Amino acid sequence: MFGDNVKSRSQPKIDSEVLDLLKMGDAVEIIETTDSTERYNGLESPFYKVNYKGVNGYILGGLFSLSRQTIDGTNYFFNFSKENEALFLNIRSIYLGSLREEKIPLSNSDISIEAYGSRGLHNLDGILYVNYHPNYDGDQSGGIYLFVFEGTLSKYELSQFQDEDASYYMEKFIFPDEEGGFPEKIIFKKEQAYTYITGTQWLREYVETCLLSWDLGSLTPNFREKFPYH
Repeated sequence: MFGDNVKSRSQPKIDSEVLDLLKMGDAVEIIETTDSTERYNGLESPFYKVNYKGVNGYILGGLFSLSRQTIDGTNYFFNFSKENEALFLNIRSIYLGSLREEKIPLSNSDISIEAYGSRGLHNLDGILYVNYHPNYDGDQSGGIYLFVFEGTLSKYELSQFQDEDASYYMEKFIFPDEEGGFPEKIIFKKEQAYTYITGTQWLREYVETCLLSWDLGSLTPNFREKFPYH
């Protein structure tokens, strides 16, 4: 469950009898998806028939977590919400007995969520990675890194884009534990290429890199700033 005190009901209706209350993190077996829906957090959501502790009931889909990921013993839960036309990923966790909530904007809902350790960095509990799946509809691809430190999430979004003509733009982090990594540093790498035609088709490529440090809960320097060439 993403929600807390989630109601399992006797019928796929919000006014039907409550059979049980489920806490955040409780797991159920999904039996089937029903045709009944309700609007929740700005999105249309179906009811699911579920089994919880041997009892069948119905729970609105918007109250489920998309995923459960664990960083340094803390569980993180995720679901979507929408405000006007803006889509968000909501994140919940319990850290030192207190509920923590974050909300980050998304460009689309075609994502997967992964969890990593410190990747060779000190003073970092771990990393949550929101991975945009590649597509050909012009939507954002790449991903969002959420650096976890003492229950706080620091967000860094990296972009990727590719045209059918082989032009592309790509940003990536290279961590200390990866091939080509630098001890205790993150390499921010930016690659860009575009085609041009002068009787023959050519591909022109550019690569820039920046060395980043993780310190006191943030990456420095600000890799979004443009530094002068020397």
